[in-house]
Amino acid sequence: MAAYLKARIDLGTLEAGNKLPPTAALMKQFDLSDNAVYRGIALLKAEGYVHSQQGKGVFVSDRRRLIAGANRIKGITSPGETIHHKLSARVEAPDWVAADLGEGECVNRVRTVNRQDFILQASQSWVHLDVAEVVPEVDEPQACDPTWQAIYEQRSGNPVDVASKTVDARITSAADREALGLDADFAVLVMRSVYVTGDKVIGVGEGIYAPGHPLAIA
Repeated sequence: MAAYLKARIDLGTLEAGNKLPPTAALMKQFDLSDNAVYRGIALLKAEGYVHSQQGKGVFVSDRRRLIAGANRIKGITSPGETIHHKLSARVEAPDWVAADLGEGECVNRVRTVNRQDFILQASQSWVHLDVAEVVPEVDEPQACDPTWQAIYEQRSGNPVDVASKTVDARITSAADREALGLDADFAVLVMRSVYVTGDKVIGVGEGIYAPGHPLAIA
């Protein structure tokens, strides 16, 4: 059932905003128990394909439109959440990052967003060295307050925007499990974003969201 619905969403025959059939109809169509339908819907939610509206049903999500860029630049935490900075190091940009940021050295920043001891999100960003000249804090092993993008915008006077690339889902790799503190494989949401000032890319980010952690999709 989940694979069939994912295929229809990917092909566009189920469009963003479309309501899924009710549980009873899905049970009959796929010859499933109600628990099996609930598990399938939970999987689709975890992978970002659908979302619930209380009292209305389950609807197809628009996976191409993501968290508003301005909100991500101003700050990434909600009340009760904390940032745990893991690493700042100069590295060669990975190939997929270099495709947007350009080849050569950049600053790799690694962090998690926690609610107490639970890791909600594991993120990495690759920051252009031009930013480090304006915001030397990106080289320091600590979080920028509120974000390096906001500080760069304030100091340079150049507005920073987000060109969000993709929201996708994957089964956790060993690196994903270590970053999120998981002891088994799960389906996780992955968001990749590109940060620009004018027509210049100044950063690329990837966030991996823990199973069950909501990702606001416009």
